[in-house]
Amino acid sequence: MISRLVSLVILGLICLSCTKAIAQNIKPTGNPEFDSLILVAVDLRYKDLEGALQTMQRAQSIPNLSNLQVGMIANQLGALNYIKGDYSASVKEYSKAFELLEKESDLYQKAFALNGRGLIYLSQHAYAQAASFFEQCIKINLARNDSLSLGANYLNLGISLSELNKYSEAMEALAKGYDFTTNFQESTQRMMILNRQGQILLELGNLSEAKSHFNMVLEEYPQLTNWEKAFATTGLGLIALEENQLQKALELGLRGYEYAKLASAYWDQERASSLLSKVYEQLGDYKNALQYARLNKVHADTLYSDDKSSEISYHQLQMAEADKATLEQKNLIAEQKAKISNYTLIGLSAILALLVVIILLNRRWLNKKEELNLQLLQKQKEIIAQNDTLNQLNEEKNKLFSILSHDLKTPMNAIRQMLELHEMDLLSDQEKEESNKLLLKQVKQTEQKIEQLLRWSHAQLGGIVTEKRPIDLVQLIKDTINQNEVIAQKKNIHIKFSTEGPIFRIIADPSQLQIVFQNCLQNAIKFSHVGSEITVNLAVLGNQVNLTIKDQGIGMTPEKLHEIRQKKSIVSSTEGTNKEKGTGLGLFLVKQFMETNGGTLVIESEHQKGTTLYLTFEKAS
Repeated sequence: MISRLVSLVILGLICLSCTKAIAQNIKPTGNPEFDSLILVAVDLRYKDLEGALQTMQRAQSIPNLSNLQVGMIANQLGALNYIKGDYSASVKEYSKAFELLEKESDLYQKAFALNGRGLIYLSQHAYAQAASFFEQCIKINLARNDSLSLGANYLNLGISLSELNKYSEAMEALAKGYDFTTNFQESTQRMMILNRQGQILLELGNLSEAKSHFNMVLEEYPQLTNWEKAFATTGLGLIALEENQLQKALELGLRGYEYAKLASAYWDQERASSLLSKVYEQLGDYKNALQYARLNKVHADTLYSDDKSSEISYHQLQMAEADKATLEQKNLIAEQKAKISNYTLIGLSAILALLVVIILLNRRWLNKKEELNLQLLQKQKEIIAQNDTLNQLNEEKNKLFSILSHDLKTPMNAIRQMLELHEMDLLSDQEKEESNKLLLKQVKQTEQKIEQLLRWSHAQLGGIVTEKRPIDLVQLIKDTINQNEVIAQKKNIHIKFSTEGPIFRIIADPSQLQIVFQNCLQNAIKFSHVGSEITVNLAVLGNQVNLTIKDQGIGMTPEKLHEIRQKKSIVSSTEGTNKEKGTGLGLFLVKQFMETNGGTLVIESEHQKGTTLYLTFEKAS
């Protein structure tokens, strides 16, 4: 259905028979040359696409353009790229236009940008988001009292609602669009609205009213295009087939197919050929039935190919935006590293200054009386011992900071990404509401995690100490899965947790074990494909409890797996399936804490088929 929708909404964007009325909506900007180029591009849009694009290039070369003029150019480029089928470029231009025009007083241009973004969502089957944009356009154009634009907005809204199976609301929107175009009796919009209403009535089984709408299109509009003739004629053929009037259905189907070929409308050819194949089959003419069945398959394949091409173009935009976010993240990390380097330099300078003072004092005391020598030697020994202790504590402190930053990185990234989406204003009201709920949930979970980590780090300030005690492993796993729910939902990953018994208590350090499972689960999410599943299982085997974490992700090469098993320090990090970055610290902490808690870690992985982690703990009595 989408190819037909694309055709409809393109016409909904600008009615070919109403170019003059649309030109009247484009206000002069005070630059006659610029204003003339904009009107030329509007006129050429469906006659000479490349000529229209070249006209916009000339407009861009005019010096000292205002925000309004740059926004108007972006709107025209958005429309031209949409017609061209380059949805990635189109939505970029429309988003740029809306941002530039947000503080301008030209409501027509602002509504034009919103309508364009709605068309992009409609072409990608995101009907709810598309409807939200068209509703915003309606509010603006009601304030402007622009009947022609309102007709187009309500037509597009009706299409979106009908694809959501909200037929009653769709018919109401289409009726409003029809009323608003009363003063434009020959407009293509009125034909399209009647055809769309007829199609909805046909789908609902109301054949009588559907027939009335299709006949009205064919009888009351002498300037009807082949496009709309094909739609209405084939619609009447489908009704005749339902009423078992096979000869009439055949005549209408053949006529509709010819109109569709003249209009080069693949969707209408697919619709008419399907009708003809069914009619010939019921008439017993299997040769012709097979012929049109084959034609129907050809047209359906063409539509599928076009649909996939537009989907690929749209996903290219999403990939470009993801690359941009990754670049911004890299820049942020570089700034943080620079700050850390400065702090390190200051700390080293302070230590160096302290050492210089110690040396000077040492020299001074050497010149003092002999009885102070023994005291000085004793003091030196104490300083050396203190330095050793300080160095050891400093190493433990660095480990604590690494653990804290590593465990907070993922939830903070999730929060940042959601805030960036809000700031870019790319979300509909419904998406914003859902995003706010997820954001609040993530903030609460992150706050709890910070409190846990701070309590643990405060207890470890004298050095990392392993304090093992009985732990409810099931509750710990559930809490950790809940804390990572947002980042899993972002990749549409389902985490399935199952056990083979009611009680799973083990002997381990609770904080260290939480860090272990947190890192294992985040790695599974990081390297899993979008829409896949992660399974977490618990089982008791003798005096041991076995925890298994299995993903369906990209897995590891044999060389990478060998490196992880053999290396006793931090290994090089690998990018996740959504280009997530890492430090390699997580797996190092897992191996270290499993060892200090008397557990074992076994990793099995096959490249491009996923990874399974087996963690074994001592069962509590």
